[in-house]
Amino acid sequence: MAYERTKMIDGRAYRYLVKCIWIDGVPRQKILKYLGPAEPVYKTEFARNTNASIFVRKLTDKEKNTLKTAVHSSSAFIKDRAKIILLSSEGLFARQIAEKLNCDARKPRMAVMAFNSDGIISLQRKKAKGAVPKFTKEDTMVILIHFSKSPRDFSIPISAWTLPKFRDHLVKSGVVRSISVEKVRQILLHAGAKLNRSKRWQYSPDKNFLKKKE
Repeated sequence: MAYERTKMIDGRAYRYLVKCIWIDGVPRQKILKYLGPAEPVYKTEFARNTNASIFVRKLTDKEKNTLKTAVHSSSAFIKDRAKIILLSSEGLFARQIAEKLNCDARKPRMAVMAFNSDGIISLQRKKAKGAVPKFTKEDTMVILIHFSKSPRDFSIPISAWTLPKFRDHLVKSGVVRSISVEKVRQILLHAGAKLNRSKRWQYSPDKNFLKKKE
């Protein structure tokens, strides 16, 4: 016959359905089913620390005044962020704010998280990070060192470098993994090379110039 049993685990009571079985003449309890905690805890409101229900921190009077002014900004980015922060301070969820502003729910969440982290500064759009240079200063230095030498020093049977030949040499010798002729020209120009000094620097806007040069 099965019956219910309560077991204490880490200070909390849990219910199990068990029955008595005999093993070698000794009665033992066998758990048939877990019935849950004896005193279940029911959440009556949303957790306020999740991304889905994130709220802005408590605003100071100065911040409220700044946000109310920012709502009338000519910048759409500043205006929207100010509205989002004020609506969030009134207890609206990100989804509710998104419905009011007719935008994706991720926008209010991002704005609230940014404000909680940076404050009023978050109303300003951050500048995009510049592209990471493909060639380091060390790479450029090695390129210039190779250019300062004669092609014959590298067993190349020409008397002077041309842009295509020098580019090919840099790749084949492992100085760089890849590089365009135009990038080679820019590096040398930046280093002070005079491109019209000799035939090696003859350059033309003709699309087939490089092929003809080779």
